[in-house]
Amino acid sequence: MLMSIATRVLGIPAPGSRRTPDFDLKNPEELKEFLEEFEELAEKSRLTTREKAKIVVKYTDKETKQFWKRLEGYRNNYATLKRKIMRAYSKTLLKDKPTVAQLVKLVKKSAKGVVENKEDLDAYYQKFWIVAANLVEADVINKKQHNKYFWKGLP
Repeated sequence: MLMSIATRVLGIPAPGSRRTPDFDLKNPEELKEFLEEFEELAEKSRLTTREKAKIVVKYTDKETKQFWKRLEGYRNNYATLKRKIMRAYSKTLLKDKPTVAQLVKLVKKSAKGVVENKEDLDAYYQKFWIVAANLVEADVINKKQHNKYFWKGLP
């Protein structure tokens, strides 16, 4: 009951209300969409990073809530908590998606080629982005590694 009062005071709908995000452990592939919906709701409600870190678990099933509460960032830093959540589900999120090995193969192949004009650079960038963006999103590689791989792929 206290959570319902707190959510109304903060301007964020109570879990289970109409048009609120919810995450179910049975559908982990929907994690990204869930977090995006939660972040939109949190932004509209002007929640702080600390409030988001405390409240996001309320929109999950019981098992997930127990797990997420044990992750670093719970209660004080949403960005850290989100990163830990994404890492925990990275294998599921990357199912049928590119791997680091595929990224390395693309980078090596590109480094052996020639970039003669903007179109060549754009073609490399598009191929690179398709592979690397999924890896960053799933927290398999970080932004610094992403940038390092990108530059290695240029001849």
